[in-house]
Amino acid sequence: MLNRRVLRIKVLQIIYASLKKEIGSLQKAENELFFSIQKTYDLYWYLLLLTEEITAYAAKIADIRKNKKFATEKEKNPNPKFINNRITKLIAENETFRNKINEKKLSWDKHPELIKKIYRILEESEVFNKYLYEKDDNFRNDKRIIKFIFSELLFNCKELYASLEEDSIFWTNDIDYVLLKITYTIDNIKNNRPETLIFPEIFKKEDDKEFVKTLLRNTLVNKNEYLEIIEKNVVNWDIERIADFDKVVLITAISEIIKFPSIPVKVSFNEYIELAKMFGTPKSGSFINGILDKIIKYLTEKEMFIKTGRGLA
Repeated sequence: MLNRRVLRIKVLQIIYASLKKEIGSLQKAENELFFSIQKTYDLYWYLLLLTEEITAYAAKIADIRKNKKFATEKEKNPNPKFINNRITKLIAENETFRNKINEKKLSWDKHPELIKKIYRILEESEVFNKYLYEKDDNFRNDKRIIKFIFSELLFNCKELYASLEEDSIFWTNDIDYVLLKITYTIDNIKNNRPETLIFPEIFKKEDDKEFVKTLLRNTLVNKNEYLEIIEKNVVNWDIERIADFDKVVLITAISEIIKFPSIPVKVSFNEYIELAKMFGTPKSGSFINGILDKIIKYLTEKEMFIKTGRGLA
């Protein structure tokens, strides 16, 4: 589930905290890293549970409106299409899903106002009303409305983001990515084929767990050596004046280039420039680009790394 960019981000966050003395030992840093990774995976299941929560709230509201004293004809005969959504039912009845929710004790019970808000936004949307009153009641339309909820409605729901960030500091940068992953899960479901509801594993590839562990440990163990390499390659620039996050990006990039012979230098180079742009200052991207280019030339001249395989230099 978590691709290498997300894993690199998590490593950067832990290294930054370690350099700020917020995390003491190497083991604590590793524990914190894997806890952060697990929390992102938990977020996947937590957000997926919203299909069930929103549907349950829709059924509750329909029942309240139906039984009120001066109910309109529309309220007396609510459209059951969303409540009977095939995708929602498929997820809710899935054994793996149920086990994960029970195992992690996930619930939205503490956020009734948020569920209410999300359903109100959904109910007022043009997409939802078109779905309800479209003549064709089919699997494709059921899938389309659930995809809309995760790819657009929740993506633009400020209240959801605020609530999740309040629940866990580990979720602050993960929400968009997890919503996208859920959209992929839903998109891959085929009609009358429940086996196509496939949930992702926590790591996308088998060797990703070892990658992230080694990257963290190697960077922290050798950080002083890597800081010296940076100092040798910054011209007319005191290393103390370099932003702390930029230092973290550089030492982690150096660590990856030296420690992982199978990862092309260009991949590491481009990845860390992008991460600097995403999380650093407005000038971080260009700064990292220039310095890292010099560092790679320096490492090459000193024969400090070897790349294996074709096209990996």
